[in-house]
Amino acid sequence: MASLIKRTYTAVDKRTGKRVKKTAKKWYGQFIDEHGLLQRVPLCTDKSAAQSLLNELVRKAERRKAGLTTKEDDHALTRLTDHLKAYRQYLLDKGDTEAHAAQIHRRIERLFTGCDFHRIPHIDAGKILNWLANERATRKRFSIRTSNFHQDAAKSFCKWLVTNHRMSSNPLSHLRRLNVETDIRHERRALTKEEFDRLILAADTGESIEGLSGPDRAMLYILAAWTGYRRKELGSLTDASFDLQSVPPTVTMEARNSKRRKKDRVPLHPAVVTLFQAWRLTKQIEPGGKVFELFTPSGYPRKTAKMMQRDLAVARSAWIDEAETDKERNERKESDFLGYQDADGAFADFHSNRHTFVTNLAMSTDNPKIAQTLARHSDVNLTMNVYSHVAAKDQAEAVGRLAAPPSMGGSDKNLAPILALTDDSTGQNVSPDGTAVPAESIDGESENNANPKEKGTNCHQMTPGASVHPTGFEPVTFGSVDRCSIQLS
Repeated sequence: MASLIKRTYTAVDKRTGKRVKKTAKKWYGQFIDEHGLLQRVPLCTDKSAAQSLLNELVRKAERRKAGLTTKEDDHALTRLTDHLKAYRQYLLDKGDTEAHAAQIHRRIERLFTGCDFHRIPHIDAGKILNWLANERATRKRFSIRTSNFHQDAAKSFCKWLVTNHRMSSNPLSHLRRLNVETDIRHERRALTKEEFDRLILAADTGESIEGLSGPDRAMLYILAAWTGYRRKELGSLTDASFDLQSVPPTVTMEARNSKRRKKDRVPLHPAVVTLFQAWRLTKQIEPGGKVFELFTPSGYPRKTAKMMQRDLAVARSAWIDEAETDKERNERKESDFLGYQDADGAFADFHSNRHTFVTNLAMSTDNPKIAQTLARHSDVNLTMNVYSHVAAKDQAEAVGRLAAPPSMGGSDKNLAPILALTDDSTGQNVSPDGTAVPAESIDGESENNANPKEKGTNCHQMTPGASVHPTGFEPVTFGSVDRCSIQLS
């Protein structure tokens, strides 16, 4: 006996407040299974489709009764929620963290609920593509990258079903990832040296934010920008993670706390070691205790993006107040220097410190493999194309270092006075009559006042008796402004 029925239920009428009988929109199938028991299963809202599904269920029940069924047939009757529970346990058993397993489970469950999938035969690639496209179009934070994450999770789940003989074939194997470069909704940027110096100064002298004092935030930013460690990785560091006596000094991330599940050891810059030791003397950390309290007592992560946003705002306000004229003040207000979001829409949140780390690595070495290894990326393209940023100033300097173009040989007489200003053989500025032109007559500066960076010297303005820090992108020293490694103007 097999028949289609519609379930009835009672509900409260909103107008009268009385309980009335209503009929469900979805069709249910009623049939006798191979054990002689009456089964009632939900099907779908379309009657013809529901009848087809019911016929298939009856056919499989007859095959099981005759001993002709396979494991896939049996698993097809199990609800997807039960399969998902088993898959989540599989992820935990193979070594994934509880947070990662929960995230994968949540993505698949949300996708299947949105597509109205209840059992394995319901999984359809076309419906998944339609649901993902609709989410990208209607939800602000559902980017192509997020869409790919949901699709990858569903594909991995179906692959696991096939491997464990719960499904005969993977209906999602042909799906391909979309190009994330065409839809970046939260792009990050790297901080410049001056921006980072001012950020540290603002944090070091600032009030407590999200339960972290100013000096703690400053040290946190420095370690993030000189190790590339992420928020959760920094939150797992203890005193035992630092080996400051080795050569070189290092900080080690245990495999259980690393995103890639591998033990990572990163060398520390000598100036960072000095700053960390001075900061550590001000802290009372119990043996085995965390260096940074990045989680609340209830276990929730502190909002590091909020810390960065507030410290950047304080640093930017101080920078604007340093303007000497109204014109300069207005120009600074219109710029995006020290802005949490720049004119291109890129953010300077806490993860931007990792972008800053990788960008400075890429600029300090000609070997991309070194930057990839220190960034702990499996693909060098991720290191160079996503985390490494090239500013317009750096591009202009690179173009300026190119060889000069050849002379046009008088093909245009109007260009002769302009071409005569540069002697191609020596690169010296000359006048049209061939005499040398002093540097100050060209750009308003003499050789003695030239940019020290162009002369190959340290661009930091050192005061008499000041200690010399390593050149390059270096942290400011904690304490008063006089102790900073640069002079902030």
